[in-house]
Amino acid sequence: MGEQREAPEEVRQRIGFYRSCYLADSRDLDLDNLGKLRAERWAWLDGRDELACGDLPVIALPPALGAELDKQQNLYQRELQLVYGVLPICGRLQREDAPALSLCGPLVYYEARLSASADADGYLLTIDTAQPHANWRLLRSLMRPEHVDELSGLPLPAAAIDAHVLGELLQWLQRFTLVEDVLQGAAFPRLDEAQTLSKARRGKPPSLRAAAFVALVARGSGSRGIAHELQQLQQSEALSAPLRRLLGEALPADPREAVNSTPESLPSLLSAAQVQALDSAARFDLSQIAGPPGTGKSYTLAALALDRYLNGESVLVVSRSEQAVRVVADKLRHDFGLANIVLDGNGQDLRRALRAHLDDWLQGNLGGRQRLTQTAAERHCRNQRRRQGLDPDTPLELPEEPLRAQLQALVEQERGLAEAFRQRAVQALRWSSLIERAQRRALGFWARWWTLPRARRQVREAVRPWELLDRLRQCQREREQSSQRYLGLRRREQLGYLVATERPTLVRYNQALRARNSQRQLALFDDIEPTQLLTAFPIWVMTLDELHRLLPLRAELFDVMLMDEASQCDIASALPAFQRCRRAVVCGDVRQLRHVSFLSRQREVDLLVRAGLDARDREQWSYRDNSVLDLVGMHLASQQAVTFLDEHFRSRPALIRFSNEQFYNGQLKVMKERPGQESPGLARPSQESPGQPDSAALAHAGCDSLQLVRLQGERASNGVNQAEVDWVLNMLGEHLRHYAASPLKPSIGVLSPFRDQVDAIREQVAASLSLEQVREFRLLIATPYGFQGEERDLMIISFAIHGGSSQAAAYLNREDMFNVAITRARERQLLLYSGDEKGLPSGHLLRRYLENLHAQQREHPAGQALNGFQQALCSALQAHGVRTWANYPLAGLLLDLFCQRGDKYLAIDLVGFPGEGEGFLELERYLVLARAGLETLPLSYALWTLEPELALQALLQRL
Repeated sequence: MGEQREAPEEVRQRIGFYRSCYLADSRDLDLDNLGKLRAERWAWLDGRDELACGDLPVIALPPALGAELDKQQNLYQRELQLVYGVLPICGRLQREDAPALSLCGPLVYYEARLSASADADGYLLTIDTAQPHANWRLLRSLMRPEHVDELSGLPLPAAAIDAHVLGELLQWLQRFTLVEDVLQGAAFPRLDEAQTLSKARRGKPPSLRAAAFVALVARGSGSRGIAHELQQLQQSEALSAPLRRLLGEALPADPREAVNSTPESLPSLLSAAQVQALDSAARFDLSQIAGPPGTGKSYTLAALALDRYLNGESVLVVSRSEQAVRVVADKLRHDFGLANIVLDGNGQDLRRALRAHLDDWLQGNLGGRQRLTQTAAERHCRNQRRRQGLDPDTPLELPEEPLRAQLQALVEQERGLAEAFRQRAVQALRWSSLIERAQRRALGFWARWWTLPRARRQVREAVRPWELLDRLRQCQREREQSSQRYLGLRRREQLGYLVATERPTLVRYNQALRARNSQRQLALFDDIEPTQLLTAFPIWVMTLDELHRLLPLRAELFDVMLMDEASQCDIASALPAFQRCRRAVVCGDVRQLRHVSFLSRQREVDLLVRAGLDARDREQWSYRDNSVLDLVGMHLASQQAVTFLDEHFRSRPALIRFSNEQFYNGQLKVMKERPGQESPGLARPSQESPGQPDSAALAHAGCDSLQLVRLQGERASNGVNQAEVDWVLNMLGEHLRHYAASPLKPSIGVLSPFRDQVDAIREQVAASLSLEQVREFRLLIATPYGFQGEERDLMIISFAIHGGSSQAAAYLNREDMFNVAITRARERQLLLYSGDEKGLPSGHLLRRYLENLHAQQREHPAGQALNGFQQALCSALQAHGVRTWANYPLAGLLLDLFCQRGDKYLAIDLVGFPGEGEGFLELERYLVLARAGLETLPLSYALWTLEPELALQALLQRL
């Protein structure tokens, strides 16, 4: 397993096919004409360029400009990209058979980042001069016909634009393009005034100008780096096992026998399904985690990454979106308390973050307040000699070893307590059965006079089961804390050892990251030993687009690759990530949205045939219709390699119930379910406007978690339902006013399936809300594509249709889109609908969803068919003001008794009374319920019979 070897020709043909599809589907940034951008999204800068020429790492923007860009960027997070452009080509290009083409686009641009200044009164702009982008789309329109092949020869080094670089660019432009006047650009980095540039935009022919601008532009798709790596894959002598299996090569199905997954050593509590996912990741070269909405996919991936690190392996975590990988990194950093183990940009440029780490380490700073002392450096050097066999008789000096031994002792103690709890439950079942039979006078002579008295004495003297549970939970807490301490010290020791013994490796890698051109970078990468590099950074977290910028394309560079939101990842972009690992785990949900491709099916067939493949296989290998998740599902070695996460933690029951029943066959166990919660319903009418719902009442005052708001709006010819837009604005205003003084601001999401409606809401929000409000409430306004992987406390869904908009209603009937749309809320969801759902087809998803709202109030069998044990306990608890529900369904279980007093809940597992509930829950179920915030106690019939007051007080103490 994990063995590299030459792949069959068909595998290489498929790589070539995917590369062709990727190139055909890619779109460069549209930077041909800045005049087409909205005025509030771009501006010329004046004075002198200090970023691209390398004079300063950061510049201040005018406060008004920075504030507007920041607000627009927050409202259009996934649609717009901030760029800094220099050396624009401005003017009108005369064409023979067409009108003159207006041009005003940069020759070079950079991805830019905007941040608040230290005093929070201004905005700072930063770029990475080592990552310039040529405006290829603009240059293609300007190349002289006889020099088209020279486009790839643009002299653009990965460095600041100094006088030498500027001179080479000017010469190249003048020689190979239709830009005849390049002298004006020679004044760079001095910048032309806006008035001069306005005049130049009207001139003929186009000229190069000394200017710089900042702009928010629509994101492009595709990367030259990914396309280049796909070409390298085609020519590679050896391909990784996961990549070969993914692309259809028949490999042995046998998993690894020696499994070294250690979930019990993690600083967390995992479910059985999560433990299975860790086991599969250790055994199979290709495995899959199926994660419906809110089932803890990111937490599982974080735990998986940490488990692999604990077992001495390196991990690469990737996804298409920055949001997805950032969530996994945050889980590792905050939930597990392991900031120093993860390499990610944390919202900043990853290359810059990497260089900052290296600079710190080379100066002896190992993170936080930890420094590499002289004593530690000498110890690391002694250990190096021993590992090299130069001093074999002396044991290694490992400061983390006592913590590892302590952790192992706690693991063993926890196992012992778990076994003691299981044995105690078995005894309780046996004792209860004996006492119940005695009450029915069903015991023989010896049992009545010998066994029964002995059992009664044992019941009174035995350790109470809740005491065992308390000790077990305390041991778990100590084990988790011990695990964090051990991991932290182990990481510091590994890092200190690397800095003390392999400093030249870190220096070379630092040089590679700062190389002025890609050839120099590759040469330096080739000189670096991968195992040393991955010791420095055991867990890498990045997007697929960042891979080629930071890591060489080496087969099986990492032990494990984890891919989140795999349904959103196109196959071509993902192939280089599969090449870089020995084993791969993909995580996603086939019931959610796939990546968007604009490649036509006919064009895809043509590319398939051109690659030498059979056109009849298009459906199996389709780039357009299949995501990475789909392709992995076709080529897994065994069903054992699939894990289904079935515990839903995100939402209240009413919010997930329809999706659970419609898309997941009721398999999800809803962990937030509690008795007495409000049922879905209709919004109350407003007193001021009888025909409209009261948005102020909905903003607070104990509303249901899922509500339908009926409006009298219509979808206009521009695709906007203005009544719903107005209602959204009113609701947002009420929500913001209600929580203005609250230290915790409930986050808000506004979703519409239609782009026109989303844009209309965004425009009005931009005009009425401040940037501070948008940020404080984490306001996100988007289509379902913009919400995949996101969640908010309050969701407002504007369906933006009415009875007559049949074509729009048909679009709403897409299962993947509809599933994402209705599963983003944690606490509350408001549905805005204009019209009557009965006008939709009977099987339409939206109609079924709205009709389902009235049928969601569940009838629990509380108080029905209670046995004698339940009746007695309920009566005793109710006498102390405790509400009780018997046989309550929760998380796939039927709880014997569910109790509530005030805001506290308790579940009771009744053991030993004859009937369906006679047995006891497995310990893992107690722990699962604890993860859902619900304490569960076992109570045997024997103990209740012999010590009723003691048992009752133990229950009341927890309520």
